[in-house]
Amino acid sequence: MNPDARRLFARTQARTARVAHWLRSEEVSPRRGDFLHFLGTGGNPSGVIGQRRRTGGIWLSLAGAEIAIDPGPGAAYHAARAHLDSRTLSGVLISHGHTDHYLAAGALIEGMCRGMSRRQGVLALPEEALRGGLVGQFHRGEEPSPWYRGGPSVRTWQAGMPLAVGPITVTPFRVEHGPENYGLVVCGGGMRIAYSSDASYVRSYRDERGTLHEVRGGEPLFLPSEIVAVREELVEALRGADLAVLNVSFFWQHAHRHLTALGAVDLLRRCGVPRAVITHFDQSAAPDADAIAAFVATESGANVIAARDGMHLDLERS
Repeated sequence: MNPDARRLFARTQARTARVAHWLRSEEVSPRRGDFLHFLGTGGNPSGVIGQRRRTGGIWLSLAGAEIAIDPGPGAAYHAARAHLDSRTLSGVLISHGHTDHYLAAGALIEGMCRGMSRRQGVLALPEEALRGGLVGQFHRGEEPSPWYRGGPSVRTWQAGMPLAVGPITVTPFRVEHGPENYGLVVCGGGMRIAYSSDASYVRSYRDERGTLHEVRGGEPLFLPSEIVAVREELVEALRGADLAVLNVSFFWQHAHRHLTALGAVDLLRRCGVPRAVITHFDQSAAPDADAIAAFVATESGANVIAARDGMHLDLERS
């Protein structure tokens, strides 16, 4: 080996040792303070494909725990560039098995489990998503290997059953969307934060002529003059929260599968949550996100803002 090659070998050998220590052994502390960081505010197939708004989901720091909620495509990339270190994660939480809610889970689990060298952290997801293999054997910590002995504690959601994730608790509640799906209520440090996930809400409404309509897939939606029946379980789950994070993909379209802006107005009126952030915008609604948030705020009386990609929201305790 010539002298240049030997020097190159020595340099890379030293770096390899430093990187191995950084990945597997270096102790890191979670960031101080309670905050929500929006790794992405887009959703649905249009968001995954177009990426006009990112589809990275949410990073929550609360009471000393850090969790990633619904890490869709790009979550690990955008977290790293926001100086959010996946080695500090206590949990990776998946509400349901759609691409925009789980695709980057494996990358964040590798950080949480220190390159799959440690048994630590929680992966929580629906039983249906687990059976479907949406998070693979390797990232579940089930692949036998002398090099990768780590992995998370894998838990499946049980509606109404609190799950401890470090010092916080996460209580799932069932919502209707398509696959097995859960909204989440996160409690810690005296705060209660509710996340709707993708959830249908309105069951029936009267149009501007007074005609009663059931909300069903494949049927036209008319502008409502009155919302008559809703999914009360969503109202009850959000009641008492300090802050709601609502996936409002559309203004009124696709109400059989999504919480719309018109539905969010009714929901906030009924549950009494004082503050809300709307996110997970379909590509068709994203250009009007701020206008939609202003409409929901005016009509509901709540303090409502639209999330932006990369938005960092400090959480204030009341």
